[in-house]
Amino acid sequence: MQLVLDTQGLRLDKRNNCFHVSDKKQSRIISPLRITGIAIAQQCTITSAALLLAAEHQLPVLFFSRTGRVKARLWSPYYGNIATIRRQQTMYALTPQATEWITGLFRLKLKGQIHNLQALATRYPLRAEAVAEAIDKMNNYVSTLDDLQHKTLAECGNSIIGTEGSIARVYWRTVADSLPEQYRFPKRSRRPAQDRFNAALNYLYGMLYGTIEGACLATGLDPYLGFLHTDRHRQATFTFDLIEPFRPWVDGLLIDMCVDNALRAKHFKSPKSGGLILDKPAKALIIPAFNAFMEEKRLFEGKATTTRHHIHLFAANFAQFLLNENEIL
Repeated sequence: MQLVLDTQGLRLDKRNNCFHVSDKKQSRIISPLRITGIAIAQQCTITSAALLLAAEHQLPVLFFSRTGRVKARLWSPYYGNIATIRRQQTMYALTPQATEWITGLFRLKLKGQIHNLQALATRYPLRAEAVAEAIDKMNNYVSTLDDLQHKTLAECGNSIIGTEGSIARVYWRTVADSLPEQYRFPKRSRRPAQDRFNAALNYLYGMLYGTIEGACLATGLDPYLGFLHTDRHRQATFTFDLIEPFRPWVDGLLIDMCVDNALRAKHFKSPKSGGLILDKPAKALIIPAFNAFMEEKRLFEGKATTTRHHIHLFAANFAQFLLNENEIL
């Protein structure tokens, strides 16, 4: 469970080795053993004692923007493992094996995307033929990655990004055409989002980024040392790599909410800068849905556990692989 502070004026402090959340009307005591992190989405007062308690229990404190992006993170100053992993991560990025790993991530992503499209076709049988055609196109695109296995990412990174972009365009066009009319969108839009679906998806991705980055830090991986996504100032580029297989899981969560007509026009607002962002009622709906989703059990790579544990296990397995590789170069 994630402790979410999304009401302006809340105070977070420490009481009897627990977190104490209060406002003018009520208060609540929460054990640090019951939560996985603290998400702050509104202006709050947080004491140093509460922050130290979070650090002692390796609980990340995340500050979110209005669009769901992590703007700041407070964390223990120690990596979750030894520096050997990060040295190996640096060297591994230069090898053709890193290309195989990255293309493997995109294949896992494609599998999740296909699952989402097939679920839509089941709900809307009239879309079944269009979905089948889209899946064929996506599979044809991903097959082109087979020719890149013996190249380094420096040699073929642009080709991988181009292929992923082609798959994404087919996928999002098919998703958009299959949703109820009020949620359809002409294209993926990010900053700013131009419609309800993209505004909600951007917010969900922002929360997912925080979870992925936390998994990297907890397992000793460097979230700023990306393989495919590289050299972006102040960007956790390895997080952009590692998130790919898990994006369709969040896509599916939002698709279900749209099919159920859970997101209404009143949940969104248009800031002066343009576009569309989530208003407080939407956050009150989406944040608990995301947290519940992270605790749901699912089968992934032959293992059944919670969504959150799958992400941490995926990162931990890769960190262990790097630790065991004695001769990367």
